[in-house]
Amino acid sequence: MSRTKPILLIVAWSLLVHAPGIRSPLMDYQAYRQCQTASVARNYVRHGIHFFSPELDTDGPPQRAGTEFPIYSYLLALLFKVFGIHEILGRLLSCLFAAWGAVFLYLFVRSRLGERIGFWSAIILCSLPVHVYFTRTVQPEPMALWGLLGFLYYAGKQGTFLSFSVFAEPERKLKNLRTSPGSWILALVLGALAPLLKLSFLYVLAPLWFFLGYEREGWKVLKNAKWILLMAGILILTGTWYRYAQTAPAGILPLSAREHWGNLKPILTWNLWRAQFISRIPELVLTYSGLLLAGLGVYRYRKDSAARFFLAWMAVSALYVPLLGEYGLIHRYTLLPLAPIAAVWIACGVSVAMDSAQGRAAKALVMILLLAIPLHAALRIGHWYRVEYRYLYGARDFLTSISRPEDLVLTATHERPVHLYYLDHYGYSVEPADWQPADVDRMIARGVRFIFIPTEDNAKRLAEWKTCLASRATLMKETPDYLLYRTG
Repeated sequence: MSRTKPILLIVAWSLLVHAPGIRSPLMDYQAYRQCQTASVARNYVRHGIHFFSPELDTDGPPQRAGTEFPIYSYLLALLFKVFGIHEILGRLLSCLFAAWGAVFLYLFVRSRLGERIGFWSAIILCSLPVHVYFTRTVQPEPMALWGLLGFLYYAGKQGTFLSFSVFAEPERKLKNLRTSPGSWILALVLGALAPLLKLSFLYVLAPLWFFLGYEREGWKVLKNAKWILLMAGILILTGTWYRYAQTAPAGILPLSAREHWGNLKPILTWNLWRAQFISRIPELVLTYSGLLLAGLGVYRYRKDSAARFFLAWMAVSALYVPLLGEYGLIHRYTLLPLAPIAAVWIACGVSVAMDSAQGRAAKALVMILLLAIPLHAALRIGHWYRVEYRYLYGARDFLTSISRPEDLVLTATHERPVHLYYLDHYGYSVEPADWQPADVDRMIARGVRFIFIPTEDNAKRLAEWKTCLASRATLMKETPDYLLYRTG
């Protein structure tokens, strides 16, 4: 099979599975992260596209925020600049990186395990629930995964690898390929982008860098200046950005050692291991039929030298999960880096099953197991596409009619980026369960002109809000969904 045809099929399948909800507003599952990302892009457009000064809506008047490397939001801002501020542009941008990353996985696996496993790895990657959903959301993780897979492809272009007949390919030996300067630079850039966009990707990237080198030269790789310089460059670029982010007036990332160790506390609890390894990974990363096929693939190829790197990748991924700690328990998208290696082992299982299937019934069973993967994804994550917060459109129109663009808004919600993004104002937020009248006074002193109270988030303390604001603000509008007050 030529290389062009499978790539076109991979891209087409990737775009097809991402078609549902492509025009949805950023009010579906993970709206918090999506609106936070989109607000940076929108502020770039409004205040000048100054790359090193990303701004959020949630810290009062616009000021530099200590975000991840804002290249994703910057690219989205360029699209906004050309085509207008349309949220579908962010979804299309994520879909582009999803398809491109799948192609990188195909090319990487193809060179090691053969055409068939490479192709099925990419197709299956695009079908796994965690990949289907979180590579169409407007957030930097799709680009980070693209960077990781691109790094593996370009860094893995050097070395001698064997492809054995057990993988249904003719036995062959690839020549020792010396990395061209272009490949080395691309490996550096793409490898740096992964942790720059999501720091936790470094937990996966750094060990894989070592295994790629060890596979080629053994322990001598630690004396290979070019190889060492590759990881050194990635670490320097990553460290430089996050050091800069720590100096921002508005800090949002947990970058201190104390915060990091605090995040790791759940490692010693059963809840983390149960939630991640018993519930989420089988349901969101592998699917149940995929788990069966992956087990078959691991069992069949566990002793083959060509599969050693993928066994190491699987082990690294297993260690990555507990290192996510509390953050990983809160955010399911952190499991996205596991999808490629899950896809590879499922594809190995598919290859074994296809070779072993005798008769129509056996072949039909293999096809059923394959089709069960996207079907599982549709059933498991279908409710994630449900759009919420539609009342914010009407609230924005009313607020716009009685306010100035620079007026600050205080919201009482868990989803502060969502409310402020769609209200199209800067401001602050308080937690519905924790706020005190003194917090309200402090926000008013900071210049808050409007207070927006979603009734669902504040149902238990709505009467307290009304009492508190009776002497502090004027009720401008009350609906079943929200209360809007003006201070002063």
